Amino acid sequence: MMKICTILLLRKDDSMEIGFCGYSYHTTTYTFPFPNRLETYLIRLQTEGTARIVVNGKTYTARPGDLLLVKPGDEYELHVDTPASGDYHLFCDGLTLDAWWVAVDRSRITSISIDPRLLSLWQHITEEARRPTTEQSPDLIETLIEALLLMLDRSVQEVQANVRPPVVSRMMRYIEGNVTSDFKVADVADAVGLSVSRTVHLFKEVTGMTIVAYAQSIRLQLAEEQMQYTQHSLERIAELSGFRSYPYFHRIFKRKYGVAPGVYRTLQQKNEKNKKE
Repeated sequence: MMKICTILLLRKDDSMEIGFCGYSYHTTTYTFPFPNRLETYLIRLQTEGTARIVVNGKTYTARPGDLLLVKPGDEYELHVDTPASGDYHLFCDGLTLDAWWVAVDRSRITSISIDPRLLSLWQHITEEARRPTTEQSPDLIETLIEALLLMLDRSVQEVQANVRPPVVSRMMRYIEGNVTSDFKVADVADAVGLSVSRTVHLFKEVTGMTIVAYAQSIRLQLAEEQMQYTQHSLERIAELSGFRSYPYFHRIFKRKYGVAPGVYRTLQQKNEKNKKE
């Protein structure tokens, strides 16, 4: 069985054409059933299991995190020899894709971090494209695709620059996505499939910060933004930013900024008032 979403988007100017977009999960063996010579670009991210892919006669084994890029005119074959294989894919053509493809040298297959935000964006594109034709916004879908391409480029650049191991990037994404909840270090370890001790050591070694310190830094940024742009009480801001209690928030905030949250907020308001005058 295969789940797939098919969409077609036509624009009046410099048309962008999308053939297939979405997520496929193969529970049985499968072979790509369409003509092998592609007429569009293919961007494919393996998320589960493995797949055997042949491009222009060369065979690649796609594993979780492998990003495959194929251009129009290439011969493409997909073979799922074992069940439980999942991937996100986008068959698309147009000037936006042409410009993106030639902007840098593209590797056929690159291992990247499976970023939940990246997958969420891919899902958003699919959901927007599933709307009835009369409700679709071609501009919105194209903008989302452009954002997807930029995020893919960033993921590839991180790998090429060896900024950090993909597993640490996944830790950071998990923390960022759950920072307002009361998660534990063990939850981060479970999310990346490592032991707690290995997770703690690797994160500190690569980032120079503990997991708790990294989470606190994000929570403080959230609190600072809310103090500046909302009328919430300080107690409510502490809660919304993920701190367990206001006294704890007060202590951590004062330690970093040198003043209590209430004093900081008053100073910020005075500065904004002076700027307007």
